[in-house]
Parts: sequence; structure tokens; C-alpha cells
Amino acid sequence: MTNILVVDDEVGVCCVIQHLLVREGYAVTAVTDGRQAMDVMARDDFAAALIDLNLADMDGNDVIRAARAARPNMPIVMMSGMVLESGHGPADVLDLSSRILGLHRLAKPFKPRDLSQLMRDILATDTESLGRAVMARQ
Repeated sequence: MTNILVVDDEVGVCCVIQHLLVREGYAVTAVTDGRQAMDVMARDDFAAALIDLNLADMDGNDVIRAARAARPNMPIVMMSGMVLESGHGPADVLDLSSRILGLHRLAKPFKPRDLSQLMRDILATDTESLGRAVMARQ
């Protein structure tokens, strides 16, 4: 079963995402702070991670950098519901960050079908990339 890591300091958000992904057939590990995320990433393998940018205990970007360092090929989805003082919403914040870091993005609030489609897309792409890499080595 494909294991997904969800990192969000809002317990309700973690529960909703976990419920949606389990219903899609994924195994989900949900944690509510950056330190827990670092611990489980050191211990367990994940096919993908969804990481909120605004965690209570640390900057989500630090968790993303640690995830990148530990598993460079793991797809990472940045999440945010943050609205800037300038009035720019979560999609704007994520668009800038995702272009800089080359990551997937999910603005909160989101529709369940958007999450499902995003996960199918990134995991299919990751599987195809892995298959091409294996074929190239043969």
C-alpha cells in the first residue's frame, strides 16, 4: 500500500486529508508538527508528503528542505491557507514558492476531488519516472 505523509498543525485538516486519502486506498501517517515529521521521515518510507508551510513549531519550508535532503525523489506537496497582508491568497503564496522550489502545491481550502487528482497525478508521474530510470540502467 502506498504510504503518504501529511504534516499540518491543524488537527482537523490532518483528519480530513487522512480520511480522504485512506478512502482512495492510501496508507496515511498524519503528524501535527515539524519535529514529528522529521522523526517519522527518518524512520519510515513515504511515496509522497503533503506539508503545510505554516506549522506552529517550525517553518514548513524547513521540513520541506529536510524531506528533500532525506528523499530527493519523493514528491512533495506544499499546502497553505495563508493570506498575506497585501491581500494575496494561498494560491499566490504557493505559486511563488512552488516555482522557486519546484514542488507541487495545494491551496487550502481545497476540494476533495482536487486532492485526489493531485495525488494520482504526482504518484503516476513518480512511478513513470522510476520505470524510465530502471529501463535506462538495463
